[in-house]
Amino acid sequence: MSATTIQDCWNRIGVQGDKSCPELCRHIHCRNCPTFEQGAHTLLNRVPPEGYIEEWTRLLAREKEAEIAFTDKAMVFRIGSEWLALPAYLCVEIVSMRPVRRVPHRSDRMLMGLASVRGELLLCFSLAHLLGLDPPADAAARGQPRLLVARKDRFAMAFPVDEVMGLHRFNRDAVRAIPATVAHAVPQFSRGMLTADGRKIGLLDDELVFHALAKALA
Repeated sequence: MSATTIQDCWNRIGVQGDKSCPELCRHIHCRNCPTFEQGAHTLLNRVPPEGYIEEWTRLLAREKEAEIAFTDKAMVFRIGSEWLALPAYLCVEIVSMRPVRRVPHRSDRMLMGLASVRGELLLCFSLAHLLGLDPPADAAARGQPRLLVARKDRFAMAFPVDEVMGLHRFNRDAVRAIPATVAHAVPQFSRGMLTADGRKIGLLDDELVFHALAKALA
């Protein structure tokens, strides 16, 4: 900073020194002494060197720009061989796989049945069926299947996923169109494509997905 000299007696004869200061008997600790207080004022009121303020202004501005660059968060997961994502605010929790009980005369490939999560019965749907995704040929590729619990407005649901990557922060301007050549229905139900850890991820359109699943109940 500057060449201001600070009499740091606390480091020499105070509590951090040899404790020979006669004022210690009265103040017990250096932080209670007016000399220590005056040293703090001198330290904080020093004139900064040339360019110091400008440098920190640039650094703080850069950190703010980096923070603003991320505008959204998504929960990333895998079903079959496809990596997908839903807006993070819809994802309530991810739990271990639960038994799914069929609903008489209602369960089918889309509506798998009911699953109990923390005492609440949730409708369990197959996103794999909705999106036309095939299960992995290799059973080992299924990893540790889990249930992802999502809630939109008053509609709560759960669906099995084969793997969870976790939360991914991104800028909405970074979302790219999914190629029309993709064979399954992911483009039909997606807002676009993200990239994370070298993987291409289909960002699902929650409005379309929840609407399609609600129609399955009609």
